[in-house]
Amino acid sequence: MDSDSTPRTGFSRREFIRRASAAAIAGVSAPYVIAQRTDETLIVNSFGGEYQELFEKAIIQPFEKKLGVKVVHDTTGTSAQDYAKIRASKGAPGFDVAAALSPPEVLLGSKEGLLEKITDKEVPNLRFTWEKARRALPPTGVMHTLQFDSLLYNKDKLDAPTSWADYWQPDKRYGAKVKGHVINYNPANLLSVYALIHAAELGGGNASNMEPAWALLKSQKPFVGVVVTASAEAAPHFESGEVWLSPYWSARAGYYISRGIPYGMIVPKEGVIANIDSASVPVGAKNKKLAYEFINFMLEPATQRAWCLAYFCSPGRGDLTDWPKGFGDAQIVTNQQFESVKLPDLDAIGNNRRDWTLRWQEIMG
Repeated sequence: MDSDSTPRTGFSRREFIRRASAAAIAGVSAPYVIAQRTDETLIVNSFGGEYQELFEKAIIQPFEKKLGVKVVHDTTGTSAQDYAKIRASKGAPGFDVAAALSPPEVLLGSKEGLLEKITDKEVPNLRFTWEKARRALPPTGVMHTLQFDSLLYNKDKLDAPTSWADYWQPDKRYGAKVKGHVINYNPANLLSVYALIHAAELGGGNASNMEPAWALLKSQKPFVGVVVTASAEAAPHFESGEVWLSPYWSARAGYYISRGIPYGMIVPKEGVIANIDSASVPVGAKNKKLAYEFINFMLEPATQRAWCLAYFCSPGRGDLTDWPKGFGDAQIVTNQQFESVKLPDLDAIGNNRRDWTLRWQEIMG
């Protein structure tokens, strides 16, 4: 990847990952404090960890400067937990923009009437987002970021995996040495859901027939040494060398690799599933006008470029071509590349995720 896309900070790789992970772990449950708000205050919910730092630098701070407004950044929760707040509050969760919802939450928000419908009247840049994604998503979410579920492995400990089977049946590929060095994720994280769908497909199933996944989860369990929920919680285990094999979002994987951890990222031969990060506006948001302006700003060409280069992710729109040399080789920047990734079965995930989580809990204990 071109050198000018590498994020820079003023402290060491170890210290960065320690701080990012601590912030993310704290963010799952820690409350946030909102100063007295005015009509010029916007409350935006997204993620903690390294995501928070980069999101604020690439998006929030330029937005504040351009419009002369104040943005309060709420970094608590995963996508599923953030939507749970929206549901529990009947659409008035205390933030104006849910800036990092995944497709299942957007679908639920549409079905339950808790997210505003958004058209290019409210968000003019909506028309430039990927057409395939617009067809897949209900009109309550505006995609701004694209990534996929890759496999991350410790190059000092393992040969490169080639299949999702190498993660789900690690002993068959790597033997007893891998015991205790595999990580698993709670289905509150969509990464876990996608990995389980790959497991089902390995056994001849799919998102509508998950039985093969549970058999593989049971067989994998003795080799699992770490279980986490938030993706950033995995970072210290990569840094310490405790975890050797993990599904991981392509953007986070690329980001941490850029910081110097001795890991490689691969696309398994069975393929990957796209993770579409979307921004939505809860129906009870207090500052909808500014919320729409913020979402539109996220899709501005300059904003997209700054964000994608900082976070090692793919853009939410496919008409941008001025990427650094090599960036497009590891990202999705053309329609041809977009066609090579699978889109999630949103109905199956939305209808069954709770039951899948209960089944996962029964097995993992």
